Amino acid sequence: MSDKNDNIRKKWKKLKNNKDISTREKLEKLVKMNSLKKKVVRNIPRHTKRHMIKVNGEDLVYVERDFLYGIDERFGKVYLNQWKLIDSRTLEIISNDDDFSKINPLKLLYFDIETTGISGGTGTIPFMLGFGYFDGGYFKIKVFILRDISREEEFLKAIDEFLDSIDFEGVVTYNGKGFDFNLMETRYILNRRVFPLLRYPHLDFLFTSRIIWQNTHESRKLGFLGENLLGISREEDIPGNLIPSLYHSFLRTNRFELLEKVIEHNALDIVGLNALLLLACLYIQDDSLIEDDGELFGRARIFERFGELEKAGEIFEFLKSNSNRDDIIELSIKRLSVMKKKQKMYKEAEALWVELSRRGDKNSIKELSIHYEHRNKDYLKALNLILENMDELNLTEKQRLDMQKRIKRLQVKLDKIDKDNKL
Repeated sequence: MSDKNDNIRKKWKKLKNNKDISTREKLEKLVKMNSLKKKVVRNIPRHTKRHMIKVNGEDLVYVERDFLYGIDERFGKVYLNQWKLIDSRTLEIISNDDDFSKINPLKLLYFDIETTGISGGTGTIPFMLGFGYFDGGYFKIKVFILRDISREEEFLKAIDEFLDSIDFEGVVTYNGKGFDFNLMETRYILNRRVFPLLRYPHLDFLFTSRIIWQNTHESRKLGFLGENLLGISREEDIPGNLIPSLYHSFLRTNRFELLEKVIEHNALDIVGLNALLLLACLYIQDDSLIEDDGELFGRARIFERFGELEKAGEIFEFLKSNSNRDDIIELSIKRLSVMKKKQKMYKEAEALWVELSRRGDKNSIKELSIHYEHRNKDYLKALNLILENMDELNLTEKQRLDMQKRIKRLQVKLDKIDKDNKL
């Protein structure tokens, strides 16, 4: 049997378990799943590219560059016009933030910066600010480049005026909470201003992407995911570690061509972030686009994080019984055991811990011993479980000490019962 046929059968098996759609709809989805292939985007099309210079008197303050992507543009499995299919509920689930429950997905602002270094502190300056947003029939990217570091206050004022001129309701970044926003807030404070994006709901998609693709791809870097999931080639991309030195060379020589690749790098990050978030939203709404069990597991984790435990449990149960990846089976059993414990369904949780213990899972042994000791009051069973597995679990020193304390406590309880029985 070919790998292709195996894949088709696997997809059909997943679709058959969906009781909410008809057989005809399932077949249509199967055709759709196998017809959409990744399109490698070697050169991202710029339908309009405009280079403008802002001048204050005779002095150059900043440079502005625009990129436009058609709404029908395709990136791998997704078309940008599919944003029209995404509702605010999906954004709320993806972000795990009820601030997104009433936001129009077409009014999100995508933000990314390039800096003079990553050392942090007041010496690091964001010299390139990129913004992406939908405007009419296009996804527009506007990149601002600081031309004169001594004019940063004027630069930030121009950014504020631009942000005031567009209609948006929320912000999307990739590691913005860990880096971009912190740095921008510092720069604004130093210039006696307030960073305007702090007023809006903020989705840092890095955290969500780590959940969805943690068990599928070796890296969750934006460029890596863009290339592997969306076909956005980075063959000619500038390495990130060269960007600060190129900017300093530009400041010395005034040769704007030194920054051309940096600007394109920033634009690729923004359009890639937009398309990657769209793919994740489509995964939430419809699992027919998902081809890897690791992604399906990630979808379940997103539902679990949001509190949709019934949906998450259904997916974990499916993977437990049907996945061809042993690691995903074990991870699904673990998540089910955590959920059952939280729901105080201890009998079901016990069965899952037993299954995990047979796989050599350390934590399940501990959970079972606690369960037998505190809920079942079966101290002998709890003690024997630990003694039988101590040598096979390859415990750390801390875990071993914890187990030894548990053994002593159980022996004390058993001695007490034995003593009481003799009286």
